[in-house]
Amino acid sequence: MLKSPLRYPGGKQKAISQITHYLPPKFKEFREPFVGGGSIFFYVLQNHYHIPCWINDINPELYYFWTMVKTNLPQLVESVWKVKKQTTDGHALFKSLSPAPTSKMSPLERAVRFFVLNRITFSGTIESGGYSNASFHSRFTDSSIERLAALDSCFTNTHVTNYDYSILLTEPGDDVFIFLDPPYFTNAKSRLYGKKGDLHTGFDHSRFANLMKECSHKWLITYDNCEQVRQNFSFAHIYEWELQYGMNNYKQEKADKGKELFITNYPYLSGDIRQNQNEQYPINQNHSQLGTSTQLLELDDC
Repeated sequence: MLKSPLRYPGGKQKAISQITHYLPPKFKEFREPFVGGGSIFFYVLQNHYHIPCWINDINPELYYFWTMVKTNLPQLVESVWKVKKQTTDGHALFKSLSPAPTSKMSPLERAVRFFVLNRITFSGTIESGGYSNASFHSRFTDSSIERLAALDSCFTNTHVTNYDYSILLTEPGDDVFIFLDPPYFTNAKSRLYGKKGDLHTGFDHSRFANLMKECSHKWLITYDNCEQVRQNFSFAHIYEWELQYGMNNYKQEKADKGKELFITNYPYLSGDIRQNQNEQYPINQNHSQLGTSTQLLELDDC
């Protein structure tokens, strides 16, 4: 089974079994505007064969990484192996890569830098965390590079972009399903993403809700459970679940546990109904309901 080669803050690898219960029973195209580590994307690749996929992230380093996975994976893997074989001092490696001027690097160099930093920083936080000696020894491993190499030929029918997420919401398509894992509302001060957290702290949650209300494609959002989010999405179906991250902040000593939400613009169908359904069900934008489920998510386990 393919898994994301990245360790990603807030990633959904361990929650896949729960999230996939809420996916539509069928769709012809998959889009993920905040792809991050891409755990749900990889699930779709393996379970919805041959459908076109469109993954996107506003983080340029993620964009270059996924682009190189798609277009130049053998060279990317070879370059990462070279770094690993030549490195014995993880902290020195971090100090050489972290401040490097990415604007002067080639796309391949940026992808190599991103992957290596992802493996050797605290919880894979790249630019917002710090060096982790434990990660250098236990996460930057032969198996981590082999997992990357295993993605060969997986991206044949995948489009990779670095757009504002709204583009993926408005672009026409036939029977499109969109999975979204945006920055969380109650973590507005979090600095996990981008340089000094600039990709997280500036996210406009009201704009996001308004755009989702206008989106005609089927969509599923994972979001934090707070009153403002519930108000913003009062037009949609809301389901509550619980999870625990391995670490929410790189300076935390104990992981947080909290309630989260699945939000959809289509009603959730139980397993029996999903198996027996042969026709696309209608989208209902005027009904909100609450379900409850529990899932544990360990962040730093890859």
